[in-house]
Formats: sequence, structure tokens, C-alpha cells
Amino acid sequence: MIARTPGNQRGATLVIALIMLVLLTLFAVTAMNTSNINLKITNNLQTRDEAFGAAQMAIERIVSVDFTKSPAAVAAAIPKAVDVNNDGTTDYDVNILTPVCISVMPIKTSQLDIAKPADVPCFGSGTASSSGIVKGGKGVGGTGNSLCSNSQWDLEARATDPLTNASATVHQGIAVRVAVGSPC
Repeated sequence: MIARTPGNQRGATLVIALIMLVLLTLFAVTAMNTSNINLKITNNLQTRDEAFGAAQMAIERIVSVDFTKSPAAVAAAIPKAVDVNNDGTTDYDVNILTPVCISVMPIKTSQLDIAKPADVPCFGSGTASSSGIVKGGKGVGGTGNSLCSNSQWDLEARATDPLTNASATVHQGIAVRVAVGSPC
């Protein structure tokens, strides 16, 4: 066997070390890129959720008042600027469309429960001759309708981030009990 001396080596260890260093660098760069992409995805999801929340908050403000009598006026009165993080600057601009009434269906007195406080006004006055039952036309007997109707509404709000132009649109269906003959 021939003994090798350090002078006989051709630098194979150096080449292997350089290859390993390049591989480690590629792994580090890939990890940084993946981390950066994940950070952007998370930021986009957070922005979308904040926009959705701002639009939902505007819809809840409309629902919290009796909007059925004047939907356009109520929608116009709701604040358009939303400050999500309470730093004094507008984070989202909310565009609220006028609530749209889809349908109104009279409630039959047989569907009401006199024991429920919400149902009592639908029966009308016990001293009145009709006791809250709306009569049918042309002299035909009562229709069995109460003084209340169920109305179905579509509410829509769109929140937009003025800095990034990210936006979210929320459609919310809502049922509201209204008096018979209420405008829809």
C-alpha cells in the first residue's frame, strides 16, 4: 500500500465542502421565500377578514334600527368610515346599498301564540270588533290574517381598504316582522 501524503491530495474535501455550503444556502433561501409567501398569505387573509367584519358591522348598524320605514335614509345615515384598530385613521370605507325588500307575507293568527309578548300586538285590540283579524274583500269571511306580516330583506355592504384596495362584499338576508300594509 502506498501512503498518501497531504501533498498528493487534489482538493476533493474542498469541493465537497463547497457543494454542501451551496446546498445549505439554497435551503436557507427556499425557507426564507416560503416564510415570506406565508406572511403575505396571512396578511391577505387578515385584511379580507377585517373588510368582511367592517361590512358586517355596517349591516348590523342598519338592522339595529327600524329601517323598514325608510331604508334609503337609514342606509345613508350609517357611518361610512370604519377604524378597525382605533388609531384614529380610516381603515375601511364602507359602501352600503339601500336595503331591498324581497317579499311580504301576512302572518295567520293560527301561527301566533298569545303567550309570547312579540305576538300580542299582532292580535290587535280585544275590544275591537275584528280583534285584529283582517277581513277579506267582497264581503267574504275573514282571511285569518293577523295585523302583522313577515318581510324578507336583502342588505348589502362593501368594505374597501383605501391603501391596498382590498375589498369584501357582504349580502345578508334578514326577516323583519312589520305591520300589515307596511311599504315594501
